Amino acid sequence: MQERGSSVKLLRLWIEGLDEMLGGGLPDKSVVLMTGEPGSGYDVLAQQIMYQHALHGEKVAYFSTSRSSDTLEDDMATFGWNIASLEEQGNWIFYNMSIADAVEVLAEKSQIVASEGRWCLLDSLSYLILTQKYYSVVKTIELLLDCARRHGGLHFLLLTKKMHDDETETTMQHLADGVIEFTAQETVGGIDRRIRIKKMQRAVYEPRLIPFNITERGIVIETAVRIV
Repeated sequence: MQERGSSVKLLRLWIEGLDEMLGGGLPDKSVVLMTGEPGSGYDVLAQQIMYQHALHGEKVAYFSTSRSSDTLEDDMATFGWNIASLEEQGNWIFYNMSIADAVEVLAEKSQIVASEGRWCLLDSLSYLILTQKYYSVVKTIELLLDCARRHGGLHFLLLTKKMHDDETETTMQHLADGVIEFTAQETVGGIDRRIRIKKMQRAVYEPRLIPFNITERGIVIETAVRIV
């Protein structure tokens, strides 16, 4: 990876193999869209990055639009991630948003948590697009971008592919600082999973598909030479 200028600060993700392939991590002050079809692993990686960030003594805010915090904790416990202990330490906060106040809660709380130095995860942007006024969603993303610029950190938006029309997906990708795509294709030997950095402002990554597996420990990056 090559940086656009020496002033770009890369933030480590603590995902073995991925940080090395990214040349040290992702650019500070970024809002990153993670997109893929259900089961492709895009949501797992976002959760894993947040878990590792909090595990290393940093702070996280998880905005959930359709699932309760208890359900999310149970899901993440599948990979051995103990979120309850991180909540007790103050390193992890859940915000459960109802349909009625989703945009308002995100707009208000995101500014507060970003000022505290917390990384934010919105799970999911797709839900907001389907339930809220489109213009309000766009303005909320712009607010997140402004928070990232002022307070730094990495902030992730989850978008489910093929749930929206092409124009909507393109608009969301245009707004975000970075876009990371996930694919999963059935093969004779199982499922071939790949990550592609489609877009990343303030950094230039070599075009490649990064193979990975979903294991009992979460996302595991393949570091063999089959990367193309």
